[in-house]
Amino acid sequence: MAAPLALVVLTAAWLFAGAGGVRTAVVWLAFGMLALCVGVVGASALRGGAPRDRTYARAVRAASSASGGDRPAGLPARLHGTPWPSLRAVGLLVGLPTLVCLWSVLAVAEPDSGGRTTALREAGAVTGKLRIAAIEHEVSEGRGRRADATARYTVLLPPANGQRGGRGVPASFTADTERRQEVGGELYVGYVPAHPELGAVGDDQQAEVARKLSGRTVEAATSWVAAGIWILVTLALCAGWWREGVTRRGACSTGEGWVPLRVRVTGAGKHTDAPPAEGTDQMTARERRDNTRQLSCLLLAVDGTDRTVPFHGELSSTVAGTVLAGASGLLVWHPQRRRSKDVLAELIGDDGWQLPGAVPARVAQDMAAAAPAPERGPVPEAGAGRQVRLLDLGAAWSATVPKPLLAGLVCSVAIMGALLAVPDNGAWRLWAGAAGLLAPLAALLVQVSLADEDSA
Repeated sequence: MAAPLALVVLTAAWLFAGAGGVRTAVVWLAFGMLALCVGVVGASALRGGAPRDRTYARAVRAASSASGGDRPAGLPARLHGTPWPSLRAVGLLVGLPTLVCLWSVLAVAEPDSGGRTTALREAGAVTGKLRIAAIEHEVSEGRGRRADATARYTVLLPPANGQRGGRGVPASFTADTERRQEVGGELYVGYVPAHPELGAVGDDQQAEVARKLSGRTVEAATSWVAAGIWILVTLALCAGWWREGVTRRGACSTGEGWVPLRVRVTGAGKHTDAPPAEGTDQMTARERRDNTRQLSCLLLAVDGTDRTVPFHGELSSTVAGTVLAGASGLLVWHPQRRRSKDVLAELIGDDGWQLPGAVPARVAQDMAAAAPAPERGPVPEAGAGRQVRLLDLGAAWSATVPKPLLAGLVCSVAIMGALLAVPDNGAWRLWAGAAGLLAPLAALLVQVSLADEDSA
C-alpha cells in the first residue's frame, strides 16, 4: 500500500506543487518510501524467493486448521471477507496508471534550475504586459500566424527609478507561445520593478508566467490534462474491478438459500462460458462472440457424478490447480450473490481453508437445479462451531518477483531519482523517462523468454 501512495504523492507534487522547502521534503520523503518498498521487495525475493507453486503450497498449509479424522464437513456459519487481497488489487490498479503518469511528467518537466526564476521569485516578482522589442531565433511548428512557436524575446523593463520617459532596461527570455508573435505585440512578463537587472520571464499565457515564477515544473495546461487523464484512467480501472472483481467481498453469514456441493479438485483447465444453444437463432454472430468467455479456472469434480464445475478467481489457476489437486471439500454459493456474469462462490476445503472465487451463473443455475440432495453430501446445519481460514494465495507475492523484473525496477527507481535530483531541462529527460518506463517492461520480456527456454 505504501508504494502506490508514494507514487500518488510524487505525481501530485510534481504536477502542482511550487518550488520550496515543502515540495522538496514531500518529494524526497515519497521517493524514499518508494525506494524502501523496492528494497523490501528485493530483499524478500532474494532472501526468501521461491517459485509460485511453493508459496501457494505454504499458503495452503498456513490456512489449514484441521486434519485427519477430525475434518468437519459442515458448512461454516461465517465466511471471511477479502480485505487484504482487495487492497492489493486496488494498489496495483492505482499504481500502474500513476507510474505511467509520473514518468510522463518527469520526462516533460522543466525543473527550477536555481537561476533567474529563483532570483525573481525570491525578490517578489510581479506580472504585467509589456511590448516585444525584438524577436530572435524563432522556430515555429507551422506557417500560419496561429502556429505554436519558440523564440527568444526581448522586452524593455521600466527603469528602477520609476521616472517617466526614462530609458527602459532590455531583458531577454525564451518562451514557448501558443501563436507566433510580432515585434510590437505584447506578452505577459514577470519581473521585479525595483531590480530590472534581475531580468524577466514571459509567455503569452498569464497562467504560464505564474507557473514559472512559482517554480512548478510542468506547464499549467499540461498539468491539468495529465491529471485529468490520470484520474479518469485510475477511476475507470478501479470501477471496472469493483464491478467485475470476483474475489472482492465482505464477510457474510451462511444460512437458508445457500447451495453446497461436495467436490474434489482435479486440476486446472479452461472453460468456455457461452450462451445457451437455445435462442442463438436470434443472436448475431457478433453478439454470441461478445457473450462468450474463455476462463482459466480450477476444475472441480462433483462427488457421485460425472459433472465438472469451473471455479475461477484472479490468481494463477494453473499453479493453484497443481497445488490443490486432490483436495476435497464444499463448493458453496448463494444464487443472489452475483457479480456480472458470475455467481460468487467459496471453496471450503476439508482442511479448514476458504478460497474465494466465482462460478459462471449459467453453470451455477444448472448445478443447483439438477443436483439431487444425495449429491450434496453430508452437509449438516450451518454453524456447529466450524471455523475456516481465508486462503490468500497471493499473500507471498513479493517472494515470487522474478530477478530480471527486480533488476528492471531497481534501474527504473535509480533513473527516477536522477530525474528528481537534476534540475537540468535538456532533451535527456525524454530519453531518461522512456528508459525508466521501459526498463521493467524489457525485464518482463527477458523473464518470459527465459521461461520459454526452460519449458522447451
